[in-house]
Amino acid sequence: ISNGPSFMEAVRPSLLERFFAKYEFTCRYQLSCSDCQSWSTKEVLNRASEAQRKHWDDSSLGYTETLGHPLLLQAIWDRYLPVVQREETRRGGGELPREVGKQNAVKITTCVPVEGIYIAMTQLLQQGDVVIAMEPAYQALTEIARSRTCEIVSWKPHYDVENFWNFRLEDLQFLLKQCLERGQHLKMLIINSPHNPTGVSFTQAELDQIFELLEEFEEMPILFSDEMYTAILGEGAAPSNAGRRNSIVLSGLSKPWGMPGLRMGWLIMENGEHFEKVVTLRDYTTMCLPHHSEILSIIALQEAEAFLKRNRQICDENYRLLQEFLLRMSDWFYPLVQENQAVQAKSPFAFRASTVFPRLKHPLGGLGSGALESLESPSALAEHLASEYSICMIVSEKFEFDCPAVRFGIGMSSFPKSLQMLEEALKDIRSKAEMSG
Repeated sequence: ISNGPSFMEAVRPSLLERFFAKYEFTCRYQLSCSDCQSWSTKEVLNRASEAQRKHWDDSSLGYTETLGHPLLLQAIWDRYLPVVQREETRRGGGELPREVGKQNAVKITTCVPVEGIYIAMTQLLQQGDVVIAMEPAYQALTEIARSRTCEIVSWKPHYDVENFWNFRLEDLQFLLKQCLERGQHLKMLIINSPHNPTGVSFTQAELDQIFELLEEFEEMPILFSDEMYTAILGEGAAPSNAGRRNSIVLSGLSKPWGMPGLRMGWLIMENGEHFEKVVTLRDYTTMCLPHHSEILSIIALQEAEAFLKRNRQICDENYRLLQEFLLRMSDWFYPLVQENQAVQAKSPFAFRASTVFPRLKHPLGGLGSGALESLESPSALAEHLASEYSICMIVSEKFEFDCPAVRFGIGMSSFPKSLQMLEEALKDIRSKAEMSG
């Protein structure tokens, strides 16, 4: 029995997903969900047209089309047509057809979102390929490349004047220049915007600059653009890399849409050869997605603002509450705004994503080392909060990131109560530490 190619290493467990497997459905208070407030099946069906409702009632539990239902592919194309047309025009092309089946600018397949990462990385990366990726990152975005023994180069963030994270384009330019000067074969650049966990969001102009940097390579690298959180930015305000040469855009309905249970995502690819390689692996993964998920996804995409507006409002309010919390808990956290700036009823700093990544201060809680075992590291604190206070909180170590921080998910209506319970728990921990000292 073959053990497989020598250049393949084992895919390591996902630190974040293993923690969630333990605590996401056992802890009462959730602080770190990356998705937003979910919708019920009934609520989605209430937005269905008469034809869509009949489609639902008549649907079978049989197999579905591998790439996705034609109506679903059309609904996806409708959302991306403006940005793909923009790129087509930039390249000197004409007007693109409105019918997805008549256009050749991009290829589209549905998939489970994390499956999209897996099949693309598995099929397109080889041993020794150089991959530049934003760090910290959702582990799946780099783990497949690591398992294929690629050389992963990290693009790391800085802080801006508002104590917010910032990925500087000049840093990326330096990394790309290094590849060119060393004659390295840069196979892929992996970006995620809006970014999980930091909340950084590139503008369309910044995405344009990133692509222009890649065009300097004689052999165009693959641009893998994770855009799962983009819809939180608002209709007409969502930057995208769809349609760019050698681009792969990943998105879906799990995050701002509040529909992770549909397991609906998609890949939009410009390179036809890459597309054929990727979709052939789906024959060994999900193969196709459930008919009922497809129908609910069609309804959601055609009634987008009806579903997205509520979750944007939730994020906006929770971002303000989080700012106030960070200012109150200054022994534990750095603020997202300068301390001398009052937090107004309407936040002066618009949120940039449904995840935020405030830094933890060290030592934790301003307490000396050895005060309590639960304060020895962010991970120890997270385990203690989960086991003793029923609070699930994701810390930076779950992203293999060495700067102490907490990922807060601000898209849930339950977030204010969970934040309140965290404040009470941290005060209790501090009190016990001071007593023990």
